[in-house]
Amino acid sequence: MDRYLIVSTDGHAGLPMEGYRDYVESKYHAAFDEALPIQRELTRKAEERLLIAEFNDKWRQGIEDDLKGAWDGAVRNRVLDGDGVAAEVLFPDGITEQNAPPFGAGLGLRPWGIDPELQWAGARAHNRWMAEFCSEDPLRRIGLAIVLLLYDVDEALREVKWAYDNGLRGILIPALMGEREPYNHPRYYPVWEFCQEHNMVVHTHSGPSPDYDYDLPGAIGVFLTEFAWWASRPLWHMIFGGVFEKFPRLHFALTEVSEFWVPDLLELMDVRASVKHTSGKLGDFRSNLTLRPSEYFRRNCWIGASALFDEGSTAVRHEIGIDRVMWGTDYPHPEGSWPNTREKLMTYMKGLPETDLEAMLGGNALDCYQLDATGLNAIAARIGPRRDDFVGEAA
Repeated sequence: MDRYLIVSTDGHAGLPMEGYRDYVESKYHAAFDEALPIQRELTRKAEERLLIAEFNDKWRQGIEDDLKGAWDGAVRNRVLDGDGVAAEVLFPDGITEQNAPPFGAGLGLRPWGIDPELQWAGARAHNRWMAEFCSEDPLRRIGLAIVLLLYDVDEALREVKWAYDNGLRGILIPALMGEREPYNHPRYYPVWEFCQEHNMVVHTHSGPSPDYDYDLPGAIGVFLTEFAWWASRPLWHMIFGGVFEKFPRLHFALTEVSEFWVPDLLELMDVRASVKHTSGKLGDFRSNLTLRPSEYFRRNCWIGASALFDEGSTAVRHEIGIDRVMWGTDYPHPEGSWPNTREKLMTYMKGLPETDLEAMLGGNALDCYQLDATGLNAIAARIGPRRDDFVGEAA
């Protein structure tokens, strides 16, 4: 095939806020109606405080119809075709088009300051819609269910099973654990076991963070320094907790956290897991592991590289593991590559070896999600970027 297969491992989809009412159980309609104007106002204030409104308004000019692909399947497929993307992994949306799920069930998934019952109602509403959205084109849409794993594990497991039965391909779990049981706790084993046996990929995604006082100087800088850490924190809980030792075929994907720092993280974990004089007094915290932390990562984990993919990412791709890096457009978020995906690909990937491009653009995602390679390659043969365009020096 003279074209590359692209599977974007970072896409976002969600209804306009009011649209979720049709997917919320009727017993929560009154709470939904009460919360909707509050959610709108909080979103508006956040946009103003962070200058997102000013940035987004300018960015949206001329592409307003294409942004409807966040919830309109026909528009989405048209956008994907224009981007050369055969399929994509779908996370909930956020502040960009004011279409986060209700009751605090958006990307942040904070386990504090919310009513867990209502948060579950919002998560299930999104999952119902997502299953419906993906059923329109199950080959191209790899939908994820929001699973509030930190509360009742039996309830969470029922939702994972529902998601599997309804065609969703993975789960998004809260990255922020607060005072709830962390992910190295055995209570979560039933969920990990089901996900392993049914190839439901477990995900965290950038965005979750504690509350910041954005009126203080440097608050944005603090957030930008910490956001990848918060999104990644479940990873080392699971590695050191022996989750991947006990469930060796469990797949975990960490998305949109930038990549330049990952080799340092892997080295740090390996050092901390080694027998050192300085750690002797800490007792035995390694006998549950038969591999180094970096080896679990390179067996069980993938990086969804998207909005922050740049020359720093390409520079460390082999240190991370060329079979661990999966590219994404982050559509329809303004920090992603769309609507200039071709230009970004040429800037950061032109001139790379063909085998590296095959892996990062689509091959690794085929392995991680166990996708239909034949069907997706047929789509890529029609819309994928031409291999010849990547030959030569970077743009």
